[in-house]
Amino acid sequence: MDIILSNIERFFDPLLFGMVLGSVLIMAWIQNGRASFALAFAALLNSGRDPFAESGENATFMCRRIDFVLREQGLVGLEKVRSEDAFVTRVIAELLNAKDAKTFEEWARLQQSIVQKKQDITATYWSAASEIAPAIGLIGTILGLIQLFATGIDPMKMGPAMSFTLLTSLYGLFVSHIIAFPIYVRLQARAEILNNYRAEVVQHAIAIAKRELVILGPVHFSPAKPLKAAG
Repeated sequence: MDIILSNIERFFDPLLFGMVLGSVLIMAWIQNGRASFALAFAALLNSGRDPFAESGENATFMCRRIDFVLREQGLVGLEKVRSEDAFVTRVIAELLNAKDAKTFEEWARLQQSIVQKKQDITATYWSAASEIAPAIGLIGTILGLIQLFATGIDPMKMGPAMSFTLLTSLYGLFVSHIIAFPIYVRLQARAEILNNYRAEVVQHAIAIAKRELVILGPVHFSPAKPLKAAG
């Protein structure tokens, strides 16, 4: 450890590390699509805490709260129900204004699919980065070996080539196991919690819509029959 600390500048090449990290992030972006890069980094802002850790909100709590408001105030009372999750608040607002159960169910399923895809893609991006990083390091190592063998036995040129060879592998492993993989594990756990929470609330809201939103069929009027004349 003392050797590492006293020679730390030999283990860190900012330019080379930036090249490895940048290559990993670009390849993960290409693999996961155009929107993945922005979503993956935006998700880091909330990755430091568990969903609903402070409020204690969960699917059971929210479903019982919705049922209580319905029982006490009816559908109109849902206007005041709020959730720590903006998506669930939007689902409740849509339920309040829905015209019929079928339309609401189609909307809710579609929106659930969209937000679930966004949650999953953030974790998938960092998973891809974790898998790509060692390969990027290996490519750098191979390039360094080619450069090393091309220098022959010139000791003045062998040192930089050998350093490049070893550092690229080190940085690839560092980006994979110290940066990308821990982020993936964190975001994946968060995505599972949020997706399960939203799925249960959406299913409960759909059940309420089928029960509360009565579809009135068309009313048919038939002309009145003329009164028979008295004989």
